[in-house]
Amino acid sequence: MGAKKQVAAQSQQEFLRASMTELGMTRSAFAQRISVPVKTLDKWMAPANTTDFRNMPDVVWAYVREILEWDSKSV
Repeated sequence: MGAKKQVAAQSQQEFLRASMTELGMTRSAFAQRISVPVKTLDKWMAPANTTDFRNMPDVVWAYVREILEWDSKSV
């Protein structure tokens, strides 16, 4: 839970973009990797001030961080 507080300054959109870049994945591949429809990922990546924006559940933040951690260990 403490790790979430440390990255609170990073927006959801920034977090997802950085994660996709670090993993070298397209939106489609990343959506498939985290088991969500591309449309859901698009809503999470929408600017916060738009009507398309949806908050990403805490469990997804944790899941993506776990994927990044596993990926960094496999390199």
